[in-house]
Amino acid sequence: MTTAPDHSVIVVGAGPTGLALACELAAAGVSCTVLERRLTTSAQSRAMGLYARTLEVLDLRGHADALTAYGRPVGRLRPARGAVVDFTELDTRFPALHVVPQSRTEEVLQDHALALGVTLVRDAEVFGLEQDDSGVTLQVRAGGEEWEETADYVVGCDGAHSAVRELSGIAFRGRTYDIAPVLADVRLRKPPPVDDVVVLAGKGAVMVTVPYGDGLYRVAVARRDRPWTREPVTLEELGELMSLSLGFDPEPYEPAWLARFKIHQRLADHYRTGRVLLAGDAAHLHSPLGGQGLNLGIQDAVNLGWKLAARIQGWAPPGLLDSYEAERRPQAARILRATDRATWIATSPSPALTALRRTALARFLGSRRVRRVAGEAISGLRSDYARRGGGRALRAGQRVPDLTVRRPGATPVRLYELMRDGRFLLLDLTPAGRAAALGEAWGSRVCPVRVEEPPARLAGLSTLLVRPDGYVAWADGEGGAEGHQDRVRRTLLHWCGAEGPTARGAAPAAVRVPERTATEDAVEPAPGPRAASDALIATPYVGEAGEGVWGEGPLEDSEGAWQTDPVGTVDAPETGVPVDAAQDAADDGYTGGDELAEDVRPLRAVDAVHGATGGTPDGAPEPVDGAPEPTGAGAQAGAAAGEGARTSAGAEQGETRRP
Repeated sequence: MTTAPDHSVIVVGAGPTGLALACELAAAGVSCTVLERRLTTSAQSRAMGLYARTLEVLDLRGHADALTAYGRPVGRLRPARGAVVDFTELDTRFPALHVVPQSRTEEVLQDHALALGVTLVRDAEVFGLEQDDSGVTLQVRAGGEEWEETADYVVGCDGAHSAVRELSGIAFRGRTYDIAPVLADVRLRKPPPVDDVVVLAGKGAVMVTVPYGDGLYRVAVARRDRPWTREPVTLEELGELMSLSLGFDPEPYEPAWLARFKIHQRLADHYRTGRVLLAGDAAHLHSPLGGQGLNLGIQDAVNLGWKLAARIQGWAPPGLLDSYEAERRPQAARILRATDRATWIATSPSPALTALRRTALARFLGSRRVRRVAGEAISGLRSDYARRGGGRALRAGQRVPDLTVRRPGATPVRLYELMRDGRFLLLDLTPAGRAAALGEAWGSRVCPVRVEEPPARLAGLSTLLVRPDGYVAWADGEGGAEGHQDRVRRTLLHWCGAEGPTARGAAPAAVRVPERTATEDAVEPAPGPRAASDALIATPYVGEAGEGVWGEGPLEDSEGAWQTDPVGTVDAPETGVPVDAAQDAADDGYTGGDELAEDVRPLRAVDAVHGATGGTPDGAPEPVDGAPEPTGAGAQAGAAAGEGARTSAGAEQGETRRP
């Protein structure tokens, strides 16, 4: 590469992860272009559950209110009869699971990205990648044309079948389950006896029914003894599967759509190779019984965005960009392990194990403290990057609560409101305010704030430096007044570089769409059922990672692309060999990014379902190859909200021209 790259960063994939990352980069003043295979945003039903911590990191940039205003809060989770986890008791601004269609999440993030100057290129497929010390070159095609794009860095947010991951040679280890869950949006003549979410696990099966109102239900059924088949789902099969769990035939009719799909558990060996990085589904896939994938992806993006911006702008401390993998990969590994266990327990044919699970849930959640811990774990509020140990005071790597603070001569303000522009937050909790005055020299990267009457949660601290993703970078106790300013200066120099301004501008926004109609590739939209009124099921456990919660919910993919495998079963590769998920000559119409594969479609098209025979042996699988031991307390996992098929508002239409 002999010339300067055209872009600072190219993000491949315009799902929630890619768009959230684009927003982070643009807010930090880094030029960013997003390439997306889809011609429009998806009109299909996909991931819909946003947990508290995900909404908190979105609130850091002002995205959350538009999502919660549209979505439906789910206050409680019912894991079993007599057992409840109450999200409304959590110490957060978002004490609920918010049910928001992924199409709405994409629209909100796309609007913010465009307003910040991000360029979005639709119908753009990446088919080649080369990198050297100076940058990355992508080969791109659309509408019969091919061209090259160059960038300082490329981030693959292009989903389960990531072209960026495969072209960069990063191994994607794991397995495909030999289980073929069935999914339906359907009406029931004989619905479950209670108009609530019903979860039944036992006899080798798990079934979830979610009432959307007007007699329409989201139904997901998975059985251990039902492997993958290419045959389309029928109402008769759905009724039979539901009868095995319910004990009676609910008589399903008038389906909005029917599908069967495959689920995978995979983890990338690395999240970075040179100038290429991965985030979201491109980096991790897990059993959808956790319902955490979309949340993991958005949190990946917020963790990576400020670090990549710091590297590009030249003020990143040594090793900062590598800390992205060090912090985020263990989080994904923990979820993979927890949801893998949950899948096999939920579909176990053992009556004894089923009975033990139900009894343990009722006893375990009988304690209010345990219910709170379970709710925090499910919601992501207990996930952090801090080392174990320490007292009650905040320490490096911990989540900073969205506290309300008082400033001299100003109205009280929430901390997250002070971080909307993506800068570090320097809280000076001393009467003199010298640390805040010192921080003014880093004004383009640091927001210095003097705090009057610090809240109790900040007791014992004199100064707190908060990272742009809402975690503690540095905390200074109030006991060492001598040398305090020197400590503050050294800390700011380490985290934020030398004093002085850093450009934070961005180019005008644009959406580039090839000159053909969106209807050529559009999938027929399905009717839009309303969000569910309650959450699903979670199984507490104590294991190698400490206390935690497994989650089970409707069988969704991490970022909404149902985890179908249209190109055949991909066995775990030998060490160092990347998974190539596109080797099958048939190439059954995988649409790329977060788009649905061919075998998940409206009922009128299910006669052309494609798939492949699974290869997972009977019995619980071995752990994912290469997954590190988890760190921290318990697995962040939990219940997924019901998902309704809704029509999308379509792609944002800006300037229309060929790339």
